[in-house]
Amino acid sequence: MCVCKKWKDLILAPEFAKLHHTRAPASLILRSHRHGRRRRPRSLCLLDLEASDICSPDAAVKLSPDFGFPTGNFEIVNTCNGLICIRHFHSPNDISILNPLVGDYITLPLTKKKHKSYVFSWFGHSPKTDEYKVIQFVQQPSKLEAEIHTLGKGTWTSIHGGALSPPIDMRCHNAFVGGCLHWIVNDPSKSEFIYCLEFGRELFQPVSAPPHLGPNDKGRTGDMMLGVLGGCLYFFDYPLGDSFDVWVMKQYGVQESWTKEFILKNPSTDIIWYWDLYRPISLLSNGEILMSHKSKAMVSYNPEDRSFRFLKIYGIQNFEASPYVPSFLSPREIVKGENTGLSGNVANYIGQMAMAMVSLR
Repeated sequence: MCVCKKWKDLILAPEFAKLHHTRAPASLILRSHRHGRRRRPRSLCLLDLEASDICSPDAAVKLSPDFGFPTGNFEIVNTCNGLICIRHFHSPNDISILNPLVGDYITLPLTKKKHKSYVFSWFGHSPKTDEYKVIQFVQQPSKLEAEIHTLGKGTWTSIHGGALSPPIDMRCHNAFVGGCLHWIVNDPSKSEFIYCLEFGRELFQPVSAPPHLGPNDKGRTGDMMLGVLGGCLYFFDYPLGDSFDVWVMKQYGVQESWTKEFILKNPSTDIIWYWDLYRPISLLSNGEILMSHKSKAMVSYNPEDRSFRFLKIYGIQNFEASPYVPSFLSPREIVKGENTGLSGNVANYIGQMAMAMVSLR
């Protein structure tokens, strides 16, 4: 399929990419898992959360790897502004940033440091500096260190601003709000429960936690999880085996704005609410909370009648789900700091994906 010149010029304009992203539908990126005897290659699928029925075949679009971006043994680190950060299993230090909608990706340069033990990486954007950065935490023999890479600058640098409070809890699932990455502090010697990294100033600092938490709760940080719902930082707390509480920070940085929004009851008496069984992903437009269940299905919770619906995604059995808002941003444009003028083949691919997205509406 070919794209006319006017359409090509329009979709290649940086202004169009930014405008489109502000109006793009809330979606999920699903990465299929390998399972069973048939070791099928992993694939990416775009799921429209605003479709009338997200379980229907029309709600999902399989993303084509026609332009050579990695599709082998990898995991999704997180997403940001339509860009996806992936880490390669064969080499944890190999990190790529891709946008499957434009068929474009970059691979970050390797750090020159010899890491003793990899911990985890994260990708984010600073609205103050308009810079995209990747941070990675690594365990050296005697301490936990943090390094950061700014797209377009070519090198990794160590972060020295603020006190890094180890150990880091990896279960922060896109807990990125206001240019800051948040995580649970799993350290009984620390009084704080939540720390963050401000990507703009590259500064570590504590964040106020929900008011119900006290010193006696430090021993159960494994029952807590952070994320984002409706653009606000959320705190999931599992005080009991048959329910958990959802706290939302209505005004970022203000402890008094923490509000207990939901109390969810376990729909099954033979399943305990562990974070890896039920993981909150998104707040739907109808007010329901969408969660992944055992990496096999979606669960929708209705707070009005406290009911659950178990959803099967068409054509995918095992998957990893990440919140995603589609965009036409190009990683190569970000690195070069200008519109590089993608090739005509890539423009044709963008046109195909754009029409596929329109067909979902």
